[in-house]
Amino acid sequence: MIHLDKVSKVFHKKNGRVVALKEVTLHIEKEDIFGIIGSSGAGKSTLIRTVNLLERPTSGHIFWDKVDLATLGDKALIQVRRKIGMIFQQFNLLSSRTVYENIAFPLELVGTRTEVIRDKVERLLVLVDLLDKKDEYPANLSGGQKQRVAIGRALASDPEILLCDEATSALDPHTTRSILALLKKINRELGITIILITHEMEVVRAICNRVAVIAQGEIIEQNDVESLFLNPQTQVTKDLLNPSLRID
Repeated sequence: MIHLDKVSKVFHKKNGRVVALKEVTLHIEKEDIFGIIGSSGAGKSTLIRTVNLLERPTSGHIFWDKVDLATLGDKALIQVRRKIGMIFQQFNLLSSRTVYENIAFPLELVGTRTEVIRDKVERLLVLVDLLDKKDEYPANLSGGQKQRVAIGRALASDPEILLCDEATSALDPHTTRSILALLKKINRELGITIILITHEMEVVRAICNRVAVIAQGEIIEQNDVESLFLNPQTQVTKDLLNPSLRID
């Protein structure tokens, strides 16, 4: 479904150049829950932002069903991006809008009829278990509830892919489990492919079927989750599997 072929990204700054991604090659199948794991600064967020070309790669190709996204014009790329939902660590909700209005926002932007919006938002509120909170404002919600709103909003455009950038990092363990269960349900019932960026191996273990490890902008290892946990090939992966606080 999605194929990254030797994707590199270089940022030019006053004091030189920063190579954020180095010839990354990945293949993600339809309906995968694909984890990309690495420590802070490894290049995870840059990588996920290249999938929908929020960051255009310096070199390489990004194919979606054999179409190279980098070759698309602005109008065609906008249409593709509507099929790619995204959720973030900090939720990015509109504070002046209710839960209902936040989820409805992407539909309003494209001129969807009011009755269609109402039907779709009601169904999404049931899916994310927030029907009783539809008239609340984000300030009155818990972190987990805010993330459920963000997920509902991301699903409003009927995406085929859901990008999750550290979507559970700001949540406590119990809430994290509930959000991961929701993502797994969305993948299973709606057939949406999920690409999940995280630094937490337990998140990968909980819901992913495949995983890639990134370090210093390079994919150093990728496998199905069980094989990677049972037989890690690099020291970086072993350190991620066995986090410990060491003071020399």
